[in-house]
Amino acid sequence: MKNYIDTYTEAMRYIENAKEILSTKTGKEDRFYADPKYVKMACNTAYNGVLLALNDLFKYKGIEIPKNKQKKRDSLRVEFYREQLAKMNKSILNEFNESAYPNLHEYGGYDGNLQVDISQNGIKSAVLIIEWVRKQMTNN
Repeated sequence: MKNYIDTYTEAMRYIENAKEILSTKTGKEDRFYADPKYVKMACNTAYNGVLLALNDLFKYKGIEIPKNKQKKRDSLRVEFYREQLAKMNKSILNEFNESAYPNLHEYGGYDGNLQVDISQNGIKSAVLIIEWVRKQMTNN
């Protein structure tokens, strides 16, 4: 079983990879990226880092993701994350609901939204969530 250091390091590696994609592949003009393909790639990478951290936290706390909620694109899965985060920390739930999920998964990952602020805000929330997970796994 992975420990908290492995979880944190791996999740942050996803974030660093996302930042690298945005800084080297997309091209940027003013407040907009040039290529939606790489925006999608970067945002999906960052979002997967959040999911990795949350999945490991749930395992650490003995919370099993039910089989009918394990598909990544299943709306039931998102609801499962929301339900669990609501029990743990409302502030982190807000980061997930209001920034990480919509900015990284929906606007960036699916739509390829070219606004720099969208993906950057999503990445900031992703880092906050991953840092919170690290604290949860080291303090309990």
